[in-house]
Amino acid sequence: MPTSRPLTRLLAAFALGCGAALLASCAAAAPAPAEGDPDSSAAPVSEEPSSAQGANGEGSSGGSFTVDAVLSRFPSCEAIGAVVSAQIAGLELSDETIEDGSIACSWISPIGADAVTFGVNVDPNNGAVDVPTPDTIELAGLEYVPDAGLEAAGGIADVERTTGDLRGVTTITNVPGVYVSIAQLKLGVDADFGGTAAVAAAKQLLGIDG
Repeated sequence: MPTSRPLTRLLAAFALGCGAALLASCAAAAPAPAEGDPDSSAAPVSEEPSSAQGANGEGSSGGSFTVDAVLSRFPSCEAIGAVVSAQIAGLELSDETIEDGSIACSWISPIGADAVTFGVNVDPNNGAVDVPTPDTIELAGLEYVPDAGLEAAGGIADVERTTGDLRGVTTITNVPGVYVSIAQLKLGVDADFGGTAAVAAAKQLLGIDG
């Protein structure tokens, strides 16, 4: 499983002194098809995301979610920011990208303040095949975040932490059709938003109750 790109971009944001769009990677690799099974890789890459785009975005009964469904409820980074208002208080919106079926929002502390970067991304995935299991999360060296409501909707969440001078927490919430990445990076102090609290924010964006 690759290192989370949201953390990489947050690190770049600090290095450049400006906000960067957070680009998340899926938390799990799909298993290879067994011998004799149809090879799903032979299908056009766009087919599965396209079917997700046609879904209603409600996953409580195991259906696919869509980025468009998130946008229908949260059409801007200002709207998304209201979900994490306490975490971005005092920060400035440094990037807002809503295009090509994805959402990227990042905020950064003003010059002279304690260095903090915070980002939220919503991107499509290839459906249930891209939703990892607790075992694949553990094998990747990530932390599994249990959440009954999320898992009833066919999803799962994990956390990646970084240490050192720049300390970050990235929480990735996967559901069929979409994954949400919420990342916080701080200089010299521990990042303090992630895990259960970040999953609750992601569920609000996705429209998942419980």
